[in-house]
Amino acid sequence: MARSLAWSDVRGGAFAAVAIVAVALATLKYSRLGTLHGDTMPLYAHVGEARGLLVGSEVWLSGQKIGKVIDIHFRPPSVADTSARIEIGMEILAAHRGALHRDAVAQIRAGGSFIGAPVVYINPGTMKSGAIQPGDTITTHPQADVEGASGQMSVATREFPVIIGNVKVLTAQLQSTRGTVGAFMNGPGGAAELARSQALAVQLGARLEGAGTVGRFMKGGLTSHARVVMARADSVRALLASPNTSFGRFRKDSTLLANVGNIRDQLAVLQADLDQSRGTAGRVLHDSAITNALVEAQHEMTLLFADIKKHPLRYLVF
Repeated sequence: MARSLAWSDVRGGAFAAVAIVAVALATLKYSRLGTLHGDTMPLYAHVGEARGLLVGSEVWLSGQKIGKVIDIHFRPPSVADTSARIEIGMEILAAHRGALHRDAVAQIRAGGSFIGAPVVYINPGTMKSGAIQPGDTITTHPQADVEGASGQMSVATREFPVIIGNVKVLTAQLQSTRGTVGAFMNGPGGAAELARSQALAVQLGARLEGAGTVGRFMKGGLTSHARVVMARADSVRALLASPNTSFGRFRKDSTLLANVGNIRDQLAVLQADLDQSRGTAGRVLHDSAITNALVEAQHEMTLLFADIKKHPLRYLVF
């Protein structure tokens, strides 16, 4: 028959359990876990966002814990600055006051690692400013949007298989002789043709930047010069058709012959530039309207120049 248990049999275990509970309660009450040991002072920070930050979160100075967050609340709606709509109340150890200056900067960031709990990280500032005072508000930097960056990265990684597939297709086409680029790169004489194409490209660039017909045409030199000379020729025509003795820069006097001769010579120079067989611009513009107009104006100025020399009194007004 089993012996019945008496109180004396469990008395020792009960006393041990009560002692363990008492020690645990005393530890929780008097050890002040999470509290700051020593004198403290209040500091404040205004931020636009406080993602992940909670009351009790740590405050770090150059990587070391010096305090904790004791309050997080929204400022009054009258505050127009959205980058400072949240006020964070902090409590830091007064022993570290000398290491903090008025130009200190705080930021909410992950503590310890990329996925660590958010903390208020404070940079101490510089010696040129005075020491910080209890109740001061610390300047802050915006909180880094780690969640947004992670989301964008996850979206971007979805496109990696497509990009890798396109790269593989492009590589296969470059290594094959069936495509245009592949045949050019891998066909017989491909390297020589590539070098020749490079030399031609350099030569074309030099022509476009040079002072030849192509360069002058690309820079607008020929066309603008042609317009100026044609305008002068039109002024001479208007002068001769007008009963007035002057028109613009031209007058019906002894200088008319020199002006007509100058216009004729400039038209001849332009015509020569456009008619050069070695000039690309000349070959392109040879049949254009501006070329035909230049030929007609040059012929007219030549006849006018000859007539003025033959009958000068006809063009002089007394």
